[in-house]
Amino acid sequence: MTSPQPTVASHVPFADLCSTLERIQRSKTRPEKVKHFKEFLDSWRRFHDALYKKAAGVADSFYPAMRLILPQLERERVAYGIKETMLAKLYIELLHLPKDGKDAQKLLNYRAPTGPRGDAGDFATVAYFVLKQRCPRQGCLTVQQVNDVLDSVASNNSAKRKDLVKKSLLQLITQSSALEQKWLIRMIIKDLKLGFSQQTVFSLFHRDATELYNVTTDLEKVCRQLHEPSVGLSDISIALFSPFKPMLAAIADIQQIEKAMNQRSFYIETKLDGERMQMHKDGDVYKFFSRNGYDYTEQFGASPREGSLTPFIHGAFRPDLHNCILDGEMMAYSPATRTFTQKGSRFDIKRMEEDSDLQTCFCVFDVLMVDGKKLGHETLRGRHEILTGVFTPVAGRIEVVPKAPAVTKREVIDALNEAIDKREEGIMVKDPSSIYKPDKRGEGWLKIKPEYVNGIMDELDLLIVGGYWGKGFRGGMMSHFLCAVAETPPPGEKPSVFRTLCRVGSGYTMKELYDLGMKLAQHWQPYRKRAPPDCLSCGTEKPEVYIEPCHSVIVQVKAAEIVGSDMYSTDCTLRFPRIEKIREDKAWHECTTVEELERLRGRASGKLASRHFPAEDGEPQGKKRRAAPRAKRPLGVVEHRKAPDLAGVRRISDVFEEVEFCVMSGTGSHPKADLENRIAELGGYVVQNPGPDTYCVIAGTENVRVRNVISSNGHDVVRPQWLLECFEAKRCLPWQPRFMVHMAPATERHFAREYDRYGDSYFADTSPDQLKELFSGMKDVPERGLREMAPVIADLEDRYAWDSHPLCLFRRHTVYVDLYAAVGQPGTEVRGTGLATVALELRFHGAIVVARLREGVSHVIVGEDQSRVRELKAFRRTLQKKYKILQDLWVTHSIERGALQQESRYLI
Repeated sequence: MTSPQPTVASHVPFADLCSTLERIQRSKTRPEKVKHFKEFLDSWRRFHDALYKKAAGVADSFYPAMRLILPQLERERVAYGIKETMLAKLYIELLHLPKDGKDAQKLLNYRAPTGPRGDAGDFATVAYFVLKQRCPRQGCLTVQQVNDVLDSVASNNSAKRKDLVKKSLLQLITQSSALEQKWLIRMIIKDLKLGFSQQTVFSLFHRDATELYNVTTDLEKVCRQLHEPSVGLSDISIALFSPFKPMLAAIADIQQIEKAMNQRSFYIETKLDGERMQMHKDGDVYKFFSRNGYDYTEQFGASPREGSLTPFIHGAFRPDLHNCILDGEMMAYSPATRTFTQKGSRFDIKRMEEDSDLQTCFCVFDVLMVDGKKLGHETLRGRHEILTGVFTPVAGRIEVVPKAPAVTKREVIDALNEAIDKREEGIMVKDPSSIYKPDKRGEGWLKIKPEYVNGIMDELDLLIVGGYWGKGFRGGMMSHFLCAVAETPPPGEKPSVFRTLCRVGSGYTMKELYDLGMKLAQHWQPYRKRAPPDCLSCGTEKPEVYIEPCHSVIVQVKAAEIVGSDMYSTDCTLRFPRIEKIREDKAWHECTTVEELERLRGRASGKLASRHFPAEDGEPQGKKRRAAPRAKRPLGVVEHRKAPDLAGVRRISDVFEEVEFCVMSGTGSHPKADLENRIAELGGYVVQNPGPDTYCVIAGTENVRVRNVISSNGHDVVRPQWLLECFEAKRCLPWQPRFMVHMAPATERHFAREYDRYGDSYFADTSPDQLKELFSGMKDVPERGLREMAPVIADLEDRYAWDSHPLCLFRRHTVYVDLYAAVGQPGTEVRGTGLATVALELRFHGAIVVARLREGVSHVIVGEDQSRVRELKAFRRTLQKKYKILQDLWVTHSIERGALQQESRYLI
């Protein structure tokens, strides 16, 4: 057996690379840094020439060193799953350091300033001084051996073999010096702190390196194809199945938008709030890559037979299409509400399970290749025309993002305001003549989000209650702060308990951060998890230090929206928070309260954009009711969406005084315009999009706009019949269940206290006519068997707390047990598997066990034989409500422990 061909990396000592990196970091000027890197690179290339003597087709390159110098761009090696704290614990264990000893505490609390050296926040430097007396003076590993060990660490971490991870790290410790350990740590953390950028490294390596990396995101390809510095590439362009860095948008100044578009027409798109994704297709082969080049094909599907997306879109493509590359946004779509779910919600589109109530939808806004023809140098207008012929959109699975032509700033403002009303992330403005430039930002693509515009967002006044020591250039000072809101105190008292809301670490300059740190420095105290302060209520996110509220300050924080989170004790957090300013004018106890936070959260589905951008220059205006609605009709608005002209309506009553309505549709005999006129006659106001002041939405038919309002869950939707009865009675009648299309949470809670399931009031007298109406709504209920009564029994058990009994454990579950050789065929039961006993156990503990798969099955239980799992998953895709496929141990362990076990640990 022949030994493997020696490479340059197998000859170059790792110590040489580390000493080069050390010299680069210590150098004060850029020319010095460049000189040291060039010396190492040139030395490598000379050794390469001597080793291979200019042989053709040599695969060996600078890649083994480049992947260590630019570890943040590494794609071949899977994640190490190791951060500073885990490394600290591993070193303490491997070096047998006393846990309460000085060195162990240095490693664990590396961010806290402990001495005059100024290395606080730099774990690698702290570890260097701890390891200096414990490691050999000279290491013996080569660059190749270090890469091999790091490969082993990554693969063993992926396989959850912590014992083998420790073994690999022990090998590094025993065979490398403290200096090498310092740089190894930085490579594992993927932050070398060299003081110059990856663009500098690329430009020194080869003039075409940056451009090639942008269209391939492949370090190895860059190093192999550009090994010879004097030889350039004639064609550097996007290629099939090679991920590229996507084109990005720059933040736009809305006042200068016409100038930015060169006074020419442009496109307006909705800014989608999902995950940027590119799809490469060649026949039946698909690949999906994120904006950073990570491969998510396994999740979305490499072929029409697998994945959460590909099986549903394969048939949408033009039959004669051979290959294509599409750029777009991967979104989560709710079939129930026919709307997209914002990324701030508690889900990850890249890891969405098949049994989710949401489904994956690819929203495409660009095309870069069709049938081998590369389109990067085609204009956006031309690419869009080509895109419309690539596939037929499938609602909720694959769609083309609409592009609305526009010319004026006013149209941009209207689009932004409409996005605010719809709770969308913002808008995109694109130049139709722009070409696609990978990794370029703002080359004809601009983005406008409400939080970029001054004056249209609600800010929160939050109290700083905790802090986190900084890393890198923020080392030795507080770089992030834990902020909280106050529990509402009794009248006349100051709040005594504060509930955490978010962690914020941006929005301030280094001077502002330093000044704030100095102001609070003497009041910080260590936060002890076992003895937390009484004044502070934390979730799973705990600060490193805390401060007594009376010594703290209030900061004004701006954010995009309020989203759910179990990391903070408010059960929510802020998305993209940043500090606007310190509220020197407010005392510590005048911060936002929990009640105020809940009002903000409920008012606009958590979105903090509360005002419209004005049509003319000036301050943004709140979305207030207008005493006499006389809005100018905007150009290009479809007839049924135009605001009504109610200026001539004579007011005859004050029944609806100061009440704002949004009428989305009427009835056959009472159309939308008629209802709006009658509202105005009775003193009410009419708006075309529901806002925070809207009393309710009136809807006679359930269209897309109505479904969007229902999905946002922020407004009550009422039938026109209620309005008609109010008109007839000449007074504002209370709502009854028969009037309601949809109830906001507060209304739903109120109705639950006031009415039974049939709409009969618990308290108000019922007339004979109302009683007849109630009875007419009750359908004849046939005699039901045990299976039909199971939900009723479950409700009774829940109401009277009987559900805690062990025999009620699976009462709300409908279960299919994988007992049959042919899925769903009762005549093919496999005997002697032990699953028959599991089925009996399930029935005994309250479950409905079925012999056929159907809509409504909540769980499928599988034993050791998993040969039918693929078929079970395929059938699941056809269902509206997806079931979970679990190991039979879930049943066994749940019964043994007397409580349902966490399903995620048993998923197949």
